[in-house]
Amino acid sequence: MRKSLLAVMLGTAAFAAFPAVAQTTVGDAAAQSDEASDGAIGDIVVTAQKRSESIQNVPLSITALSGDSLAERHIDGIASLATAVPNVNFGTYGGAARISIRGIGFDTINPGGEGRVAYHLDGVYVSRPAATFGTFFDIERVEVLRGPQGTLYGRNATGGSINVVTRKPTDEFEGYVRIGYGNYNDITSEGALGGQIASGVDFRIAFTTEDRDGYGNNVVTGREIDNAKRRGARAALSLKLGETGTFDLTGDYYRENDRNYGNHYLGQANPFITPSGFLFGGFVPSDRRDIANTFDPSNDRTFWSISGRLEMDLGGVTLRSITGYRDSEYAVRTDLDVTSAALSDFSFFEEGRQISQELQLSGDAGALKYIVGAYYFDEKIFGGSAIPLNAALVGLPDGFVQGYRVEGDVRTKAAAGFGQFDYSISDQFTATLGARYSWERHSIDDFQQFDLFRPFPPRLPNLPLYTRTDARSESAFTPKFAVEYRPRDRLMFYASASKGFKSGGYNIGDNNGGFAPEKLWAYEAGMKGTFANGRVRINTSGFYYDYRNLQVSKVVLANVLIENAASSVIYGAEAELTVVPFDGLQIEISPAWLHTKYKDFESANPANPGNPNPVRLDGNQLTQAPEISLNMAAEYSHAIGDSEFSIRGEMAFQDRIYFTPFNEKPVSRVPNTKLNAFLNYKWRHFDFALYGRNLTDKTTIANGLVSSIAVGLPITGTLDAPRTYGFQVGYRF
Repeated sequence: MRKSLLAVMLGTAAFAAFPAVAQTTVGDAAAQSDEASDGAIGDIVVTAQKRSESIQNVPLSITALSGDSLAERHIDGIASLATAVPNVNFGTYGGAARISIRGIGFDTINPGGEGRVAYHLDGVYVSRPAATFGTFFDIERVEVLRGPQGTLYGRNATGGSINVVTRKPTDEFEGYVRIGYGNYNDITSEGALGGQIASGVDFRIAFTTEDRDGYGNNVVTGREIDNAKRRGARAALSLKLGETGTFDLTGDYYRENDRNYGNHYLGQANPFITPSGFLFGGFVPSDRRDIANTFDPSNDRTFWSISGRLEMDLGGVTLRSITGYRDSEYAVRTDLDVTSAALSDFSFFEEGRQISQELQLSGDAGALKYIVGAYYFDEKIFGGSAIPLNAALVGLPDGFVQGYRVEGDVRTKAAAGFGQFDYSISDQFTATLGARYSWERHSIDDFQQFDLFRPFPPRLPNLPLYTRTDARSESAFTPKFAVEYRPRDRLMFYASASKGFKSGGYNIGDNNGGFAPEKLWAYEAGMKGTFANGRVRINTSGFYYDYRNLQVSKVVLANVLIENAASSVIYGAEAELTVVPFDGLQIEISPAWLHTKYKDFESANPANPGNPNPVRLDGNQLTQAPEISLNMAAEYSHAIGDSEFSIRGEMAFQDRIYFTPFNEKPVSRVPNTKLNAFLNYKWRHFDFALYGRNLTDKTTIANGLVSSIAVGLPITGTLDAPRTYGFQVGYRF
């Protein structure tokens, strides 16, 4: 399979290169630009470099999807982006988004953890991985930037950045409403309404809801699990400040209360150690989508935020101020031993609030484009986890005791100054120089308890084994160097070297001195070109990463430990080819190859307690890093009078993904191919849609880990959605 996919990738590159040379010359560039045929591929304007420009003029690997495209492809969350963007992988644990780009993602499962892909909502960094859910409605566009973005985006953008831009108020009265129904009794709604309140004052309000039956059942209690009950709303005001300025004020709210994110039994980690639940007469269901627990999982979360954006034209210079406040709170309860035996009760929670402020000055000065700015971030988190245990696990009388508990307050303060300068050396050459200096301070006040004697419930006062109060500071310098060469209009070659870093800090409950930041140097070269009168678009890139001081997490006893113990090498290539062979038909092919390996890395495997000595992991593949992936799609659209219909089919293949650095196949996702299909019809103000995702009903793992030795090392995790299908009806006004 790998050889055939590599052949497809090489064939794609060869096919792409031939028309570029055969059909385009420098001499006819102007005619090609000005006289593109009606079937030309549509363009999209992005703000990836914090200024508005065509995506084809941005010298980095980026994919952007408009809000209309998201709706037509039924992409209603970050998880669905994995089938639309090359070298992107997505999973979840406990409702926290595990986004990975080019093998660099989020693998810390404790509350308080931070990802390696920065997530921005309307320019405001969203620190909490769990808080990224609930932001995906009434969207103008989504931009996925691949590769470290240390200069313009700073902390935790080692893998890249996902920028979600919502629809803004307009001075014209407009809106839409969309309702849907699908299998699993999935009832959805989304809508928005906006317009002018008074001269210079515009508003927009939007909402989203979902109520869905469960994908599986708890065979012990008889209730459904992995269901959904979600509510979200957003309100925005836009004020014109004379002729030179605007101020946008936005607030949003999101709520979930369902039986989602519970652990599923995925297998036995060590063939010589039987999971404790089986030893105590417990069982697991035959269907992976079901669970067998004495209680139902629960998920309760609330997120809200408010942000303000001021933009002023100061006469050739633009001043922007972006202020954000976000409050997040969630609690998840599930089972640790994942059997029907009454042995454990696992819950974890996080309460956080963040404040951020960014100032930017940008403008043009002849051949120079520039942006300089300053950034401040302050976050407080209170989080922890609790595992009441049955004392019979350690030979004591049967009955639940207080067990394991960790809690802590974590605070992060960060400040940075940055700048990027693009200088046009000539009509064909542009050089870029950027730099960012970041400073951070992390502090923690936490404790750990392990109590096998006091009964549970109720929860009793804490008796900590240890307490910790500590603080650490760090700084990082993340420069960027790049050069662009444009031999003609709509053809660009670029090369860059850039640095990114992921914050250091503390892990609640692990009782160590904290962990240091990761740092990465990335080298990338690519090409973006449009050919054949706009009917062929080819974007390709190759990259090499030198990745140092990786933060690697693993479960030891009941603790999640984070080690600064590894370096790695990552390199690969990816391409996005779009072809319109004739009016109405568009074909998209996005192959990606990714080679990742640890080097100079030794660690003891907690799934093999019989060998406490570290084992060498040099050459092992990084987590969430499939070697080969391939996305393909074909879409045909046709207009008849005042109506239009389109039909689209998608295929997405991903190679094997490991979830631990030990590359254990039982704790991995097998290679899989998923198929999606969509039918959309528009007539005047009405929209009608049919959709189907994962049509072959593949059962794939969203995340897996080896659980605690205290319950016999079962493999636990969560699952991706099964086959889903349904219809939507919408009205635009």
